[in-house]
Amino acid sequence: MSSPTVCAAVEGLLDSLAEELPKFHCTKCGSNLSHVEVTFSSQVPTGKIWTVPLPVCPKCDLKEDTAKVVLPVAC
Repeated sequence: MSSPTVCAAVEGLLDSLAEELPKFHCTKCGSNLSHVEVTFSSQVPTGKIWTVPLPVCPKCDLKEDTAKVVLPVAC
């Protein structure tokens, strides 16, 4: 079971990421970035929902299939 401190830290991180201005160029190669909107939600205690623009570099990130399954964290 997750502690309230860990849940608060995760929520704080997601608050920051949701408010951050999107980056437009890859820091590795300088290519224009695409953005995929990713939605996160917490179940307890706040039930908040965040939408974060995830930057994707067409040169650096798409060289390999990097899709992974991420299991939910009970916060």
